[in-house]
Amino acid sequence: MSAFVPPAGLANAANMNRGWVTKAAQLGLVNTSALDGEDLIVVRVFAFVDQLVWPGERRSRSASRSMEPWQSLAVNAARDAARDPQTNLDSILWIMSDGVELTHSPGAHAAFLVNSRSIRSGFVGMPIGEWVAELPPHLETIFHWPRQLLSENLALSDGVEVHITAFSTIRGQITAFCGSPRGLEAPAVKAIRNHVLTRNPGVNIRVVERPLHAHAAATAPWHELYELPGDGLVRRPLAFQALLDEYGPQLKHLGAVKESTVRRRSTG
Repeated sequence: MSAFVPPAGLANAANMNRGWVTKAAQLGLVNTSALDGEDLIVVRVFAFVDQLVWPGERRSRSASRSMEPWQSLAVNAARDAARDPQTNLDSILWIMSDGVELTHSPGAHAAFLVNSRSIRSGFVGMPIGEWVAELPPHLETIFHWPRQLLSENLALSDGVEVHITAFSTIRGQITAFCGSPRGLEAPAVKAIRNHVLTRNPGVNIRVVERPLHAHAAATAPWHELYELPGDGLVRRPLAFQALLDEYGPQLKHLGAVKESTVRRRSTG
């Protein structure tokens, strides 16, 4: 469950004018004394549909008005989506003048588009899954992305620094994503495990070697590293999309955290 925030904090987190929070409260869409992540999604969708004008429709944006049925459906669907375990990064909320629909996969999106274009004159798709996934950590809802435990550099014995970003995953396990100017070897993996264990004793450490540069996250290889007896090491390739599904969009920003400080130390 997410924490409560004041109206100004919610507006800031949504990158919106506080007036939208006030207007949503006046319409009974949110309770300003208990605003959370679901409310942020609701306000964001409300602000969108309040300004949406369908083809052939004329109305002033500044004129005072009550919500139309399709707008209420959209706002309620947005709140439901924030609670729905089926909601994922691909989820799209389709808004129409006569209703709403939520789809969760590219195939479902395509089916909706094929069916809707033949019977409706207008509809809008909102990336509701991405919006929910991008909620700040203290406002997370159904997306319980692993909590970040540390983000720091570790100097290895050979003078190379590796940047470690560690997340809690399943109970008793931590995943450490590691970026380095060169490929990690068994001694480095052991040092990483020991470093994370000193801060989180008694847990299993999963070490994943990530691309050093954030812009290469989707194209460069990711590997889970397994140590073997005698300083051996096995690299198991990991699919970036599968990692995104498990850890969320925060993986796209790992390289940007302290990337400029991940470097080979001068020995001079």
